[in-house]
Amino acid sequence: MNQIKDEIANKKKIQDFWGDLYSSLYEEVDKQITKETLESGLIELENMFRLRSHMAISEMSLEKLSGKKILEIGPGAGAHSALFAKYNAVVTSVDITFERVQSTQKKFIVLDKTIAGCQAIQGDAENLPFSDSSFDIIYSNGVLHHSTNTKTAVREAYRLLKPGGKAIIMLYCKNSWHYWVNMLFFEGICRGKLALGKNWLGHITEWGGNKKQTQTNPYTKCFTKKEIKSLFKEFKTIHLRKAEFYFYLIPVIGKLYRIWQKKYLGLHPGGELVYGEPWPIQSRLELFLGKYLGWAWFITVKK
Repeated sequence: MNQIKDEIANKKKIQDFWGDLYSSLYEEVDKQITKETLESGLIELENMFRLRSHMAISEMSLEKLSGKKILEIGPGAGAHSALFAKYNAVVTSVDITFERVQSTQKKFIVLDKTIAGCQAIQGDAENLPFSDSSFDIIYSNGVLHHSTNTKTAVREAYRLLKPGGKAIIMLYCKNSWHYWVNMLFFEGICRGKLALGKNWLGHITEWGGNKKQTQTNPYTKCFTKKEIKSLFKEFKTIHLRKAEFYFYLIPVIGKLYRIWQKKYLGLHPGGELVYGEPWPIQSRLELFLGKYLGWAWFITVKK
């Protein structure tokens, strides 16, 4: 009984934190969305993803999505799902946070995609309300490492994929500059954040936007290559790619770099829908270093 109560309480913490973060990052952007602004925003988003070789572009072909049944687990404010729907995929988006479900569904409605079967529903990645072998593609960008049990969530993805289907998932990478230098050394050791306990990573990750943080991110995990292979061992094939290295995340000098980056490399409007604001353009050196020192595992697996 106590275990069930604890699990319910933990899920509530996840909902509360990510609901607050939605309000801080996306609420104002969503208020201004029209069909015209959303369509132009998706063009810019796709362009930004191509510049960054993001997995939404590099690990899947947008032009081949028509008619495919896609499940996105954790759609954020729905920009990725809306992009797939634009290419005539039949997208189902699931999020544990009601505000994010509402935001994603609004984008489907604005794009006139609900009539084609696109929908956003509230649900738990560890216990999804769908039959076995329901989807051609399962997509999740930086979400499952925030779940209470990532292993269970990955098993759900396996269950829901059709035979021959593929999952495209981003998880945080422990074999990275950001983890070992920026977070463990500077934040964890030098600034004493390791003393915060098992979820010290949660205390220092994810918050952004225009509102003051009042809650702690309940869960953040990152994984070694060996751990990733263990998580996805049920799948027939596994392909891993590293990405996402940012100078601005380096303590102290990162703030100076961010000023230089905005001035000389500029801001990309494609960031509006996914970050709530235009996103500073990465340098070629950052894109290169991401291949070896990046904070993200882009994971492609087939059933």
